[in-house]
Amino acid sequence: MRAALPSLAARPLALLAGAACVLALRHYPLEHGWPGLLFAIVLPAYFLLLCWRPACWMFCLPALLPVLDLAPWTGWFFLEEIDIVLLLTVACGYWRLGGPPQPAAARLSPAARACLLLCSVAWLAALLRGVLPLPPGDLNAWNTYLSPYNSLRLGKAWAWSMLLLPLLLRDASADALRRHALPGMLAGLALVSLFALWERAVFPGLLNMSSDYRITAPFSAMHTGGAALDGYLALSLPFAALWLARARSGWQAALALLLLGLALHAALATFSRGLYAAILAGVLLFLWQALAAGRRASRPLPRRRALLGLLLAGLGGVLLLYMFSLAGYRGLAAAVVLLAASFVLAAQPLPWRLAPASVLCALCLQAVLASWWPAPATHPAAGWLKGPYFLFLLAALLLAAALLPGKGPARRSVAMMAWTLLACNLVWIGWHWAGSPALLPAGLVVLLAMLMLCNRSLRPPLWQLDRASVGIAGAAGVLLLLAIPVSASYYATERFATSAGDLQGRVRHWRQVLAMQPPGWQSRLFGMGLGSFPATYYWHNPQRDVPASITYAVEGGKPGNTYVRLASPGYSAGYGELLRLLQRLPVQPDTRYTLALDARRAGAMPVLLVRLCQRQLLYPQNCVNAPLRLRAPPPGAPAAAWQHYAVELDSAWLGAGAWLLRPPVQLELAASGAAESAVIDVDNVSLRAPGGEELVANGQFTQANNDWFFSSDHHHLPWHIKNLALQLLVETGWCGALSTFALIGLAGGRVLRQARQGRDGALACAAALAGFLVVGLFDSLLDVPRIALLCYLMLLCTLLQPLPSPPAERSPP
Repeated sequence: MRAALPSLAARPLALLAGAACVLALRHYPLEHGWPGLLFAIVLPAYFLLLCWRPACWMFCLPALLPVLDLAPWTGWFFLEEIDIVLLLTVACGYWRLGGPPQPAAARLSPAARACLLLCSVAWLAALLRGVLPLPPGDLNAWNTYLSPYNSLRLGKAWAWSMLLLPLLLRDASADALRRHALPGMLAGLALVSLFALWERAVFPGLLNMSSDYRITAPFSAMHTGGAALDGYLALSLPFAALWLARARSGWQAALALLLLGLALHAALATFSRGLYAAILAGVLLFLWQALAAGRRASRPLPRRRALLGLLLAGLGGVLLLYMFSLAGYRGLAAAVVLLAASFVLAAQPLPWRLAPASVLCALCLQAVLASWWPAPATHPAAGWLKGPYFLFLLAALLLAAALLPGKGPARRSVAMMAWTLLACNLVWIGWHWAGSPALLPAGLVVLLAMLMLCNRSLRPPLWQLDRASVGIAGAAGVLLLLAIPVSASYYATERFATSAGDLQGRVRHWRQVLAMQPPGWQSRLFGMGLGSFPATYYWHNPQRDVPASITYAVEGGKPGNTYVRLASPGYSAGYGELLRLLQRLPVQPDTRYTLALDARRAGAMPVLLVRLCQRQLLYPQNCVNAPLRLRAPPPGAPAAAWQHYAVELDSAWLGAGAWLLRPPVQLELAASGAAESAVIDVDNVSLRAPGGEELVANGQFTQANNDWFFSSDHHHLPWHIKNLALQLLVETGWCGALSTFALIGLAGGRVLRQARQGRDGALACAAALAGFLVVGLFDSLLDVPRIALLCYLMLLCTLLQPLPSPPAERSPP
C-alpha cells in the first residue's frame, strides 16, 4: 500500500505540473534578446539532463536559483523563470516517482515531520488570510506588491519546498548531496561572485571603495532594497570554505581559494554590516570547531600555540591596515607578498650559518641595482617598471625559483637573499609612494616577517606546510587583502559611524510595523497574511505618508487602450522616494534620438521625469535628462486631456564601451511633485533612432508591465519589515513564527551535533544557517522567494537522516 500510493498520486501530479509548465511557457515573454535566447537554451538542456540523470536536479537548482533572474528584461516577478524550471523538475521527478518502486535514500524523524506539518498549516492559514477575498484579476493583479496576490508570490517558496521533499527523500543521500548539491552551491556562488565583480568593474570601479554604490548582483528583488544578496552570500560562503578544507590536490585548493576570494569580494562590496557580522559568526564557529576537535584529539592543540597564532594574525592585520593607510594598494600588496614568503620559508630548515653572508650579498646587490636603475626624472619608467616595483617583482621571481622542489643549502641561501631583497624593496615602495611617513609601517612589517622566520625554533612549530595550514593561511590572507581596503574606505567608515543612528531608525520602524498590525486574536495567531506588509504600509502607516505607486488602467473601459499611471509620493515631511519605471534599451553613443509620449496630469503641479541612465538595478549614473515639461491644457480643453510631446535627446556617452564592460542603459519614467501626491498618466512611449528604428518595447502598455520594471532606489522601509522574526510574527502570526523557529532549532541542533562529531559538511551548514539568521536580524529575507526556497531546501537537507544499512547476511553454519 505504501508503494502503491505514490504511484497513484505521482503520475497525475507530474502531468499537472507538465501542463502548467507548458501553459506558463505559452504566456512567458521570450523576445528579450540574449536573455530570452539563453533561457530558451537552458530549459530544453535541463529537460534532457533530467531524462538522462534524474538526480542532477540537486546540482542544477542551487546553481540556477540565484542567477536565472530575467525580471529586469521581462518585467515579470510573480511568475519567474525559476518557477518554470521548478515545474519542469516536479513534472520529471514525479513521473519517475510513479514508476516501479525505488529504494529511498533518506527519511525524516517524527519530530521533523511534526514541525513540517505545523509549518505547512501555519503557511496555509497565512496564505489564505493574505489572498482572501479574491480580488478581480485586473491589470494590476500581477504587477505590484500592493496586490493581494503578493501572498501567492511569497507563499510559493514553501509550496515548492514541500513539492520537492519527496524528490529529496528519494535522491538526497549523503553521497548524492556531496556529489550534486555541494557543486551546485559552489557553481551558483561562482556565478553570483563573477556578476558582482562585473558590476563593480562597470559602475564604481574595482578599486573605488569610497563610492556609496552598493551592488545587487543578479537579484532583481533588490529593486526595492532588501538583502537578497546578503542572505544568499551568508548561505553559500561557508561552502566555499568547505571546498577549500576538502581540497585533495593543489589545483583544487587554488580554485577553491580563488572562489573564496571572489565570494569575499562580493560580500565586502555590499557594505552590509549585517553580512559582515554573519561572516564573523562563521569564523567564530570555525574556531569553536577547531578547538573542540583539538580537545577530542589524542594530542590536543596547546592553548599557548593557539593564542600565539591568533596574536600573530591580529598583529599582521593591524600592520597591513597601517601600511595601506600610508602606502595604498601597492604597499599593501608588497607587504602581503613578503609575509606570504615568510610563511613558506619559516616552515623549511634555513641555513642560519649562511644567513649573514646571504643578507650581506642581498644588501650589496640591492644597493647596486638601486643606484644603477635610472631616475624617473631623466628616464621616466611608467607604472610597474619603476625601480622599487621592478626590483620587488624580480626578487619575488627569484624567491619562487629558489623554492622549487630541490635540496641543498645553496638553494636555501638564494631564498634568503631573495627574501632580503623583498624586504628592502618593500621599504623602498613605501618610501616611493608616501615618503618618510611610510618607513615606520614598512619597517614593522619587515620586523614581523623576521619574527615569522623563527617558526621552526619553536617546539612544536606554529605551522607546517601541510594542506590545513596553507588553506587557513591562504583564506586569512585573502580576507585581509580584501577587507583592509574596504574597512579603510570613506563609505565603510561612514556606514559604521552611523550604526547607532541607523539602529534607532530600524527600531522605530519595527515599532511602527507592530502598530500597523490589525487588532484581533486572528491576526495575532495567524498573522495578517503573507506578503501583506507593502499594502498595509501604503494604507495604514502612522505618518500618513503616501508612497509612490505605478498602476495600469484602461481608457474608457475599452480593451487595448491601456496606459500607465505614475503617482508621485506624498510625504508629511519633505519629498519621498520616487518610483521609477524602467526599460533596458540598446542605445548607441553620440546619437540623437526622438523621444515621444502622450501624457496628462492631475494634482498639484506634478513633474514628469524622463531620462536615459546607466543603471544595473539601483543607483543611476551619468544620466541624460529629456528636455520635457508638461504643459497646461490648451484653452477650452478639459483639464484631463491628453497631450503629445516630442523632443530630441542626445545619448552622448551612453552605450559606449566594450561589449563586456559596457554599462546597461535604461529609460526611466517617474512622477515627482510637491508634498502632496500627484498623478501623471503616460501612454505611447517611443524612442526612435535617426533611421526610424523603434527602441521601446510595449510603449503602448497593451501588455501592462511586460518589458517594464520598476525601482525604488533609496527609501526601502515601505517595502520591507527589516527583521526576519518580526516578518514571521506579523505576516504568519505566532503559529507561523513558533513553528518556523522550531524547525530551524531542530535543524540547527542536528547540524551542531554532527559538527561536534567532526563532520565538516555539518559545520558548513551550521555556519550558513547562523549567518542567515544574523543577516535576518536586520532584514526580512523570506520576502524573496528564491532565497526563501534555498533556505528551506537547506533546512530539509539537514533534517534528512540516512536510512540504516541492511544487516549483513550470515552464512548458515
